[in-house]
This record gives sequence, C-alpha cells and structure tokens, in this order.
Amino acid sequence: MTKGKLLLFIFILSLSSCGTAIKTLAGFKNPKVEEKEELVSFFAEVLPSQKTYFMTVNEVGNKMDILNNIVLGLNSEILLFNSSTGEKYCYQGTEECGGIQMQNAFKNFDQNYFTCKDISDLNLNSYLEKIIDVSGKRIDKEELPKADYYIFQNWNKYSGSKKKLQEDVNWLLDLKKNSDLNVAIIFVNGDMLEDWGLEKNGELPIKFSKENEGFSMTFGELPLKK
Repeated sequence: MTKGKLLLFIFILSLSSCGTAIKTLAGFKNPKVEEKEELVSFFAEVLPSQKTYFMTVNEVGNKMDILNNIVLGLNSEILLFNSSTGEKYCYQGTEECGGIQMQNAFKNFDQNYFTCKDISDLNLNSYLEKIIDVSGKRIDKEELPKADYYIFQNWNKYSGSKKKLQEDVNWLLDLKKNSDLNVAIIFVNGDMLEDWGLEKNGELPIKFSKENEGFSMTFGELPLKK
C-alpha cells in the first residue's frame, strides 16, 4: 500500500472559527471520487449565484499530483493575489487563527497583508494553471471578475456538512459586503475527481493522529483506475 504522511495543523480548522481540531475532525469523512457535474449541482444548492472551479493534475493518474491537490484543497491558508501584478499577499500579523486573518483581510488589509517574502511562492498565473472550469478548460486571468484583489476560497464535500459549508460561505460573503476592499472571491473545489485518473466512487482512507502541537494524517492507497 502506498502511503504519504503530512503534518496537519490549521488545514482542518473551520474557516469562520478557531475551534479545536478534534471537533472539526468529528465531521471529517474519507474523500470520495466525485464528478464535476455533480459538484456543480451541490454547490448551486449552497450558492446559486456563484460558479465553482476545480483543481486539475498535470498528469492523469500521477500520485504526487493527486496528493498535492488533496493537501492544497484542505489548506485553510488565504490565497490572496493582487490582480494587477499577480503577486501573492501574505498575512504579516501575529494571529494564527485563519478566521481572524480573513477578517483582517477585509477590515485592516493595509496593516496586515503585504507581498509574500518567499519569491518561490505561488503567483496568480501559476495558481491559475492549477484550476479549470466544469468543461475542463483552464482559466485565463481576463475571465476573472474585475477587482483589485482575488481571494481563492477552497471548499469540498468531505470535511463537513452542506449546512456548515453554507455558514462558512455566507460568513465570507458578509465580510466582503461590509468591506471597502475591492476584492473578488473565487471558489475552488478540492474534492478528488474522476478526471484525475481515479476510480468512480472510489475512496481515499485517511487516518489522523495527534502529533506534537498539531495532527498528522496518513493517506491510504489512492483509488487509481486499473
């Protein structure tokens, strides 16, 4: 069995709160292989006025590509880019709670967010190479809404209920509504896709264990197509 082990700290925390990881893990389900069309319908029930994009792999069936997508889809780090320069902006404050960091993006942006120091980090163009629309087409920058900044918000079906997703999305949109920051929020699904070379209805076992100040997760065997 092929396994991969990655430390998991804020990845599994709720977007809008900083409850304990144990509480969040209680609602976590093993990821299942999904189809994009079904995910579009699922998301439309949560947010009918918005579209969702999807993550893609460079090589169909490539285990590392697939695992990287799963981890990126779980990551609660704010993906915030300058629309003009394409530079990624990082939180420079001391608060570790992802929810408060997001609030500071909308309320006190200039005091808390600056160009990321790590020049090897993602930029807008490199991130757009990782996502596609429901038809499988890669996204051009010109297709994005007009705004000064873009926030790409991950979501998936397996880390919580539809009700919880609804609450998180509404919380995020309320922040935007009550902010002067000219930002567009773009939703990106992180579920495993059949298009990645995975078996239809397959499942990825994930085991969590306490490790130091956070948690680790161990992946079971990927449900690759035979």
